[in-house]
Parts: sequence; C-alpha cells; structure tokens
Amino acid sequence: MNRFESQLAAEKLARLSMDFQVTVLADWGEEISMGTSTWKEGTWSLAELDRLYDSLSLFANIMGGNENFKTNLGRVTVKKAGIGSHGGEAWRGEVTFSVTNLFTPWTVVHEFAHIWDENSGWNLSRRLERYTGGFTSRFLSSVKKYLRLADLNGFVKADEPGKRGRKPGCNKRGYFYGDKPSGSDWNFNRVEDFAESVAMYVGWGKDNALHDHAHARISRYELANGEIDPFFRTKDNWADYAKYFYPAGGDYAKTRRWRFVEEVVSKKPILQLG
Repeated sequence: MNRFESQLAAEKLARLSMDFQVTVLADWGEEISMGTSTWKEGTWSLAELDRLYDSLSLFANIMGGNENFKTNLGRVTVKKAGIGSHGGEAWRGEVTFSVTNLFTPWTVVHEFAHIWDENSGWNLSRRLERYTGGFTSRFLSSVKKYLRLADLNGFVKADEPGKRGRKPGCNKRGYFYGDKPSGSDWNFNRVEDFAESVAMYVGWGKDNALHDHAHARISRYELANGEIDPFFRTKDNWADYAKYFYPAGGDYAKTRRWRFVEEVVSKKPILQLG
C-alpha cells in the first residue's frame, strides 16, 4: 500500500466500519524513527479491502441487510498475521487472515460465520448439531478408532486417500455429524460444520464469488476413487465417500444444513424434518 493508495484505503476502511461495524487494523503508514519518517507499505492491498467488503455484502444479503448483519455479529476487528498454514482464524470478535496466503471470499464468509456463532454463545453450532441429528462423543470416537472402524492411520490422520478422518466420529473432536455435510476431515467439529454450512448456503445456486467453491465441494463425490479433484487438487476415495456427503440429486439445497441456515437467516422456527 503506497501513499497514494492509502488515501483510497481510508475511504474503504470507513465504508467497512459504517456498513458492517468492521475495523481493519492497518499495517501500513508513516513510521518515524530517530526523527526520520519512512513509509511502511504493509501487507494489505486495495483489492483485498474490496474483496473483504464484497464478501461481507454477500453475507449480509442472506441476513436481509447490513443492519441484521451488525446485530448478529456485533463489532469485529480484522487484521493480518502469521498463522501458519491457515487461511484465516476467528476468535473473540477478531478475524485474522494470513499474511502469506491469499484469503478468498469463502475464507471471509467462513471466518465471519464463526464470529456470528461466537456472538450467539456458540448456540448456533449446537443447534445445527441437534437439527442435523449429530452428536459429539470422544468416548465413542475412541472406541471406533480402537476397533479400526475409522478411516485413519490407526488413531490419527494420514495425508493419503481413505485416511483423512472423513467419516462420522473419525475426527479429533469425536464429532459424529448427522445428515450430509459438504465435506469433513480430521479437524471437523460442530463449530466448523456451522461455518462451512453458512458458506455453502451463501454460494450454493447463486451467481456469486462463492459459487464455484460451493459446487466443487459437492461435485467431487461424482469422481471415481483415486481421481484428483480438479478444484481442490486432492486425491481421495470419492466414490466411497459419496454416501456420506453427496446429497439427493446432487442438490445441496435438499440437505438439513441448507434448511437450517435458511430458517436461521429467515428467522423462522427451526423445525425438525420428518
């Protein structure tokens, strides 16, 4: 971010604050040392600020507008930091994006969905777990792993087909997901499930920046075992996993997760499917 761009950036920061109650911690600007002023360019770009704004607009739209978004999420701080291989993290009203990896619209919606869940006292993810027929049990998960019924390398994951802990209860938290999520892995739990479900809802069947990612999460289960998924570049036993993740007719809108998010954003009563 150079000096000229920083003037435009200030306007974008003001819009993020006004429209979404989002404060971006600028890592660019004048630095004064020993009486000498130098310009620090930081790690943000104008394109990233635009991507953040546009992605939040998509999120706010499903809630019925910016005011509902601000009510649901409260004030949020956004920054960049070194967070390892993660694209983003969310905790205590703060979203952190990686300084080394490009964040995507999917990452934005996913991380801000965590803030929404957190602002509800983690009630949304607990309700999703119940609504979809899932439950969490480390004990039953350990039994499943001990009996070698898990798609793991013993008790832990391995980065190879059929050993990433995608089946119910085969993750590190003992999360036995219900119905059919769009995917699962070793790190899956009800909190991640909720965030992914929101991102899927935002992108599924809509002509927006999350569309391709959302549809690729479902279409990979149409592949044969051992094929490389062209979107995520991952090889796995897709045909075997289809019964856990591929919805009826390949339509994610027929899943309980889609219906749950639909009813939450529409503020309708959450009713169990028959």
